[in-house]
Amino acid sequence: MSVTNEQMGGKIKAEESWRGRQNFTDDNENDLSYSGLPLKPYYTSEDVKDIPASSSPGQYPFTGGIHEGMYRDRMWTRRQYAGFGTGEDSNKWFKDLMAAGQMGLSVALDLPTQMGMDSTNPLGKHEVGRVGVAIDSLADMEALFDGIPLEKVSTSFTVNGAAAIILAMYLVTAEKQGVVPEKIRGTVQNDILKEFVARGCYLYPPKPSLRLTGDIIEYCITKAPKFNPISIAGAHMKSAGATMVQCDAYKFANAIAYCDEVVKRGYSIDQFAHQFSWLSCSNRDFFESTCRLRAMRTFWAKIATERYGSKNTKAQQLRIHMGGDTDSMTFERPMSNVGRIALNCLSNVLGGCQSMQLPCYDEAYDIPNEEAIQNALDVQMIVAYESGVTKVTDPLAGSYYVESLTQQILDEWDVIVNDILDTGGAVQWIEDGRLQRKIAQEAVMWEARIKNGKEVMVGANYAKDDKGRSEYETMMHPYSEDTYNYQKQSIKKAKAERDSIRTESALNALKEAADGEDNLMEPLIEAVRQYATVQEISDILKDSFGTFHAPSGV
Repeated sequence: MSVTNEQMGGKIKAEESWRGRQNFTDDNENDLSYSGLPLKPYYTSEDVKDIPASSSPGQYPFTGGIHEGMYRDRMWTRRQYAGFGTGEDSNKWFKDLMAAGQMGLSVALDLPTQMGMDSTNPLGKHEVGRVGVAIDSLADMEALFDGIPLEKVSTSFTVNGAAAIILAMYLVTAEKQGVVPEKIRGTVQNDILKEFVARGCYLYPPKPSLRLTGDIIEYCITKAPKFNPISIAGAHMKSAGATMVQCDAYKFANAIAYCDEVVKRGYSIDQFAHQFSWLSCSNRDFFESTCRLRAMRTFWAKIATERYGSKNTKAQQLRIHMGGDTDSMTFERPMSNVGRIALNCLSNVLGGCQSMQLPCYDEAYDIPNEEAIQNALDVQMIVAYESGVTKVTDPLAGSYYVESLTQQILDEWDVIVNDILDTGGAVQWIEDGRLQRKIAQEAVMWEARIKNGKEVMVGANYAKDDKGRSEYETMMHPYSEDTYNYQKQSIKKAKAERDSIRTESALNALKEAADGEDNLMEPLIEAVRQYATVQEISDILKDSFGTFHAPSGV
């Protein structure tokens, strides 16, 4: 898997690669990238003489793109992350988005659903339907996609701890529309390891959680070949505090853990890696962001071939879904975020992503309103059809700076990933709390840089006006008692109308399977088909798997 460790005329040491923002001093602000990589004032041919020439787009290791024609042949898929309230509420919104030019659906789920809770759980009452749509049973999923033909739309679900439950609901909803699993298209995030170090939306300990991730991947190998069973993400670790280069390295370490889980079940990398989706985000450093995408493709291609012996080009190609730099969206003067969004979009395109969803100008304080969503979609269409940047594949290739920075990033990842693998692997690092501590340390340094103005945020800590935050009109999406009451009645109705004997039998079968070693997707699908609720299912699995508490000191 190794790529060269030569960088800037010297060998990189593991402790240097892990330093991240510790590299910053008062005297070197202009000498380092966003992630703390050393930069020169300018670059010449001397800086790239020892770097292998970039491959042609469509050729291993795919630095310049996974397809030769890229956007000449097919534009990236435009998505906007959406979902709120009830299934009926979000269904109307999805139909409006599709009419406005959105090519795929990206479903936001509320926190109770993500945490395996029903809307009636008092712990989550005031979060029901707030930051995403509330899904308690199959009835809600049916309402969410009512009138939307699932054989014609690609749907992405941002869910991890409850990923298997949500996928099961989507499969049964498609079944009721007459669509077989072989024909459904979409993605379920299912990247549970990053939840332990970033968002915290995990339900079970790392090892059984990894088993569930493997179950979803295995099911899609055999039953749903057009559906992406995982979207391996780095953006959340960046939001938690890691530098962009670090979080990408952690992402690859997690990916290796997932691959090892599936390979030990008897599958080869070429049977499943072509179904992997990857999720990342741009950052405020335009060139670092662009070069990361180029480097990601190269790094994954080498992992697939050198670690796993891949012979299938599709399995070696990293297909990347890009978001924007949500952490740089400011509450103050929110319309200035449109400029940031446009830069995010441009760096994503120059880096060669396959699909994209951008933050909206109001994302610093609210789930996006309709105007903000349309604006973010417009930015994508302007870059796609008005800028001319899509006419040439990998247009920055050959730049001394771009090629040198791409190689620097590869070198950093090589050291960090191998350090993790050599000392127990991603799961061990999570169980011990080592990865959580690394990210927490970076978060403290990042916050300090914002507060002392070392990281400029226009309108927030630079070129501020005299208005306080209270002067800006916001439209915070509030807790809705109506949504809560609707979901409460929805659960009551689903339980009253279901065959309780069949539901209990399905849940008992799920418990038996969880206590054993069988793949859990089929018993999960049957439990969902019998209108078992999200919490009924997650509680059954907690009985078998237990729960996880992060080590003290994290």
